[in-house]
Amino acid sequence: MKKGTVVFAAVIVLAIVAGVFFLSAKKQPISKDVVIKVSDSSTTPDDWDIVFKLTGRDILKEEGVKLKRIPGTSGNTPPFQALLTGQYDVESRAWVGWPNVIARGAKIRAVFSPGTVTKELIGRSGVLVLETSGIKTVKDLKGKTIAINVFGLAAEYTIKLLLEKNGISPDQVQLVQVPIENEEQALRTKQVDAAVGSMNGGTWFDLAMERGGVFIIPGTGPYEINGQDSSWMGTGFRQDFISLHPEAVRRYVAAVIKAKQIIWDYFKKNPEHVWEVYAEIAREKGGNPKLAKYYLPLPPETTLIKDPDIQYWINVLVSVGQLKKGQIRPVDVYTNEFNPFYKKNAG
Repeated sequence: MKKGTVVFAAVIVLAIVAGVFFLSAKKQPISKDVVIKVSDSSTTPDDWDIVFKLTGRDILKEEGVKLKRIPGTSGNTPPFQALLTGQYDVESRAWVGWPNVIARGAKIRAVFSPGTVTKELIGRSGVLVLETSGIKTVKDLKGKTIAINVFGLAAEYTIKLLLEKNGISPDQVQLVQVPIENEEQALRTKQVDAAVGSMNGGTWFDLAMERGGVFIIPGTGPYEINGQDSSWMGTGFRQDFISLHPEAVRRYVAAVIKAKQIIWDYFKKNPEHVWEVYAEIAREKGGNPKLAKYYLPLPPETTLIKDPDIQYWINVLVSVGQLKKGQIRPVDVYTNEFNPFYKKNAG
């Protein structure tokens, strides 16, 4: 059994167990003072921190949102498990996982997208190789070892699709799992021939490019592959939480959108000031202030989820046999009903 299959098998079992959990659980009373449990990074500035430092405004308080911050997890299966079992009430994960676990009984629903790949990110993502490797195109990856962050997620499927489009069978390369933070080192020490992370770039990618000696294989960035802006992650809640506390969900999403709008407005006028604020917060939280210059906020309207972003991954999962054709639709995965931009456009 391939590693990717093992990961999805674990997700399937997780979804089944979670389904039993929710069927047997007693319905909780609706609270007028809901505390939302969220995963949290102790050293990375979040939107609430940045807005407060920029304006002095407490957006969570303004919107009547109460959070309980819990240390986050990595990968795809652990966060879904944490969401399904009630450790968290809201989580953000790559789209590829959402239709798969939902199709197998997980009662969760995405309510906005926290990340979108835009044209501005060209040059900040893709398949990375050493300049001295002799690898210049995707075709040159035949017989090579490629590092990805986690099996069963976007990176594995995207690199396999890229290979097949260039006449290379996935069996003609070796995919190895390497944590994103270790991929540059693995590449520079020639433990791997190429590194893709999660296919969406990130700080590790920016740092590697800044240090030099590396090369992005042309046409391997998400925007270049899709040819348009596309969201790559979803943030959502369990459906039982949405049913019990729709107002809490609405307020949470409204707070997210408001914070992103404020940061985006400041960033358009003075990006250096936003980077200074980011660095100051990172320093206060014990993080790395030098990473501030890689921080890139997005327009708040990119939080809207679109059918094609979900359908793309449904099609991928169907093509590899993880889902049956017609088994699940984008509407089964997400709703924009809590997003103010959706209501504004609809009106």
